[in-house]
Amino acid sequence: MKHILVVDDVSTNLKCAGMILKDRYQVTMLKSSEEAVRYLHSHIPDLILLDICMQGMNGYEVMEHLKKDSATARIPVILISADCAKESQERGMALGAVDFISKPFEPQLLLERIEAVWKEEE
Repeated sequence: MKHILVVDDVSTNLKCAGMILKDRYQVTMLKSSEEAVRYLHSHIPDLILLDICMQGMNGYEVMEHLKKDSATARIPVILISADCAKESQERGMALGAVDFISKPFEPQLLLERIEAVWKEEE
């Protein structure tokens, strides 16, 4: 079973993502970027759903951290954000995100985008 790490500082968003993903994937949910960085020292998920706007380290900073470490640099990251501005999407993609999904996300769209990432890797 594929493992997805969901990082978002809003509990409601984590619960929503968990409900959508739990029947198809192993899901780990973390409420802060700092927790995620610590978690990734000992766990390598198959994909990360990463919120951009969080307290402390934002999603862009997490992306920079991931790409600097050879152990995490190849993990596909889908950015999730309520900020749908073109500039936000472009910045995320420039940092190495494989996709960008606006919140609140539609369950079917989220599942399709995740599956599309793995189809591209085949």
